[in-house]
Amino acid sequence: MSTTTIEAVRKTVLVDFAPEEAFRLFTDGIASWWPVDSHSYGHDSVTNVVFEPRVGGRVYEVTSAGERDWAAVRSFDPPSGFVLEWMIGRASGTEVEVRFTQEGQGSRVELEHRGFAASEPRENYASGWDVVLAPYVEAAG
Repeated sequence: MSTTTIEAVRKTVLVDFAPEEAFRLFTDGIASWWPVDSHSYGHDSVTNVVFEPRVGGRVYEVTSAGERDWAAVRSFDPPSGFVLEWMIGRASGTEVEVRFTQEGQGSRVELEHRGFAASEPRENYASGWDVVLAPYVEAAG
């Protein structure tokens, strides 16, 4: 029996922040830029997004109905990057790695979402990460 390897989703953006600032915005400041209206469970009822900054921490949304997990933090190495175990929908059990490196006066932010078992969730995330990263880049401008 052969297994099919599905290519990871890879996205790269450049921001005007140094790696430390870019990392902090992505983690501590996630609630200020994440597009919850389109990319969350609770949409317009989301009151907060939390990224717990430690291995074993959670990334989750908060609504008046409670909390809903998005990811578990598997590695946390500021300001170089982090790895999340993604827990949303059919992409559950995949990994999202985000790396921050100096690029001129700013930073290169590289996101890799890997471990897909089917092509449909991968294709949704291929376009979805563009929507998510756009307000991050704007917030770091």
